[in-house]
Amino acid sequence: MHQPVLPDSEAKRYVVDLRVGERVDTNFLLRRCDLRTRQGGEPYLALHLGDKSGNVPGRMWDNAAAAAGRVCEGDYVRVVGVVETWQSSPQIKVERLEPADRSQIDAADYLPVSSRDRDEMYDELLRIIGTVENPHLRELLTATFADPAVADMFRRAPGGVVLHHAYVGGLLEHTLSVVGLAMRVAEHYPALDRDLLVAGACLHDLGKIWELAYEQAFDYTEEGRLVGHLLLETNWLAARMDAIDGFPAPLRHHVLHLLASHHGIHEHGAPVMPATPEALALHYVDDLDSKMGAMDAAIAEATASGATAVYSRSLGRRVLRRRWNEVED
Repeated sequence: MHQPVLPDSEAKRYVVDLRVGERVDTNFLLRRCDLRTRQGGEPYLALHLGDKSGNVPGRMWDNAAAAAGRVCEGDYVRVVGVVETWQSSPQIKVERLEPADRSQIDAADYLPVSSRDRDEMYDELLRIIGTVENPHLRELLTATFADPAVADMFRRAPGGVVLHHAYVGGLLEHTLSVVGLAMRVAEHYPALDRDLLVAGACLHDLGKIWELAYEQAFDYTEEGRLVGHLLLETNWLAARMDAIDGFPAPLRHHVLHLLASHHGIHEHGAPVMPATPEALALHYVDDLDSKMGAMDAAIAEATASGATAVYSRSLGRRVLRRRWNEVED
């Protein structure tokens, strides 16, 4: 597992560079903006500000209603204020909040990015596809990942909005990891159809390139909210299999079953539960990599904040930062 690359602090002021007591006058991505009311009835703004290195909360106590009318969630904003401490963590007391000058914005500064080279990862995925012996599956995979639009979006998409691999290139990194696990599982259980399992691992989250928005901030597209990545990818890939001359109908059914069942249970959005050995194996390797990604993110958060443990919403538990052989601070 790999965490997002932190930027060079000499090039730009990022969240990771902020120090308590300093004044700030810089641009952030406004991830959340809530207009709330204090006990005395006066409004204030509760903000979540971010960039590629992380997020920091902000509070604006004066002129909050007017500022709220000038900005929207998802905007790039200029923030002027002071870094304070709140509950042992940094927080910005915002004095001025306004839309940022877009000529000063480089979107790459505001989204976390995989520490792995995305072109190298994509080349590795293509090499693995070249090892698939079944000609129909190899043609399906090659045609899918050679599609220029798919290749571009698959390199950029996150693995999720928050829960795991939530950074640019996260979908590719997660997919490559699941493919690696699938190949190892196929070696351990030789009765599994290795080509079918690898194909399922390559394709299991393809629909996220349409489900998720990742141009400015990680979110769901309207199509993603209404349809979801399982249906998006099964519909898209069903049409691609139909276009391949002689693609066997039983194989088509098994590929679609892998996609439809990989969430494992109905409560997690799977329309059907895994009913084949390959589908069961795919569900568990996907679930393992997703949970390890969430574990890595929680440990990174705890390390960055100096906390002994942090709560992981994805895992539903507090995650301990230290390993058994690490010396206590």
